[in-house]
Amino acid sequence: MKNYLIAFLVCASMVSHAQTVDEALQTTLTQFYAAADPIGKSAAVNRFQLIANKWNTDWATHYYAAYVKTLMGANETEASKKIAYFDEAEKHLEAAKNNSTANDDVYVLTAMIASMRIGIFPDQWQKYSEVFAFNMKKAKEIRKENPRIYYLEGMSKFYTPEAYGGGKKSALPYLQKAAEYFALESDTDIRKPSWGKKQNEEMIKKCEE
Repeated sequence: MKNYLIAFLVCASMVSHAQTVDEALQTTLTQFYAAADPIGKSAAVNRFQLIANKWNTDWATHYYAAYVKTLMGANETEASKKIAYFDEAEKHLEAAKNNSTANDDVYVLTAMIASMRIGIFPDQWQKYSEVFAFNMKKAKEIRKENPRIYYLEGMSKFYTPEAYGGGKKSALPYLQKAAEYFALESDTDIRKPSWGKKQNEEMIKKCEE
């Protein structure tokens, strides 16, 4: 608890001294990726929350707060905690939508959460499948070259039984298409999300095994 509190206070101090919102986002994202334990990850998540609070009308602050909370939820084993993370992430995504024009990556992340909720509520698969499909469609309408669209479609196919049109062979074309678009992306602009490339490469390897 003491270490957690210290980490939180350090994060709060760093946010207060950050020169720009983009610098705060980039530094915190680097911190989140580099963290090797739950305390470090949680400290970065808390810092993203502080950044979103400070720059409350900036879509990117809410987007990244949603992004890290989605990842935390994905890695959480307790259902109630997973749900809490996803609920918080969706609130941030609504704020991101309200503070930006049409934004494909906001819809992609919304779809990602919907797909993960199916694992928690399998009896509600139809409901969340519809949410997934709606948001993926919206993302494609805005920017069909977004690689995360095809990465998520590939993931969806991968975990769908072959009897229902899924499996490795069905997933691979989507993942390969994602790889083509990932190759065109740059990770130098924090306002242009670039996550998913490494995960997509790992999924391609699984499909080719």
